[in-house]
Amino acid sequence: MPDDLAEVANMIARLEQSGLSRRAIAEGAGIGASQITRIMAGEARNPTLRVINSLKRFYRETLPVDEPSPQQRFANGCQPRAGR
Repeated sequence: MPDDLAEVANMIARLEQSGLSRRAIAEGAGIGASQITRIMAGEARNPTLRVINSLKRFYRETLPVDEPSPQQRFANGCQPRAGR
């Protein structure tokens, strides 16, 4: 299974662990349930970019990931000088 496809399969597995059925995942992503089944079975050799992007979008909307805050460069209340 290619890396991108393995990543999508992991996303589907995490969505299932959160309590969603494959049918619910497919409906949320706007794709067919058979696509989910083929990806999880390793039978999807070359899913379309639309399928992959739809699943990624649904995953981000359903299980938002806290992005790390940018590292603070200056002490609280301090501002960088102009030109730096």
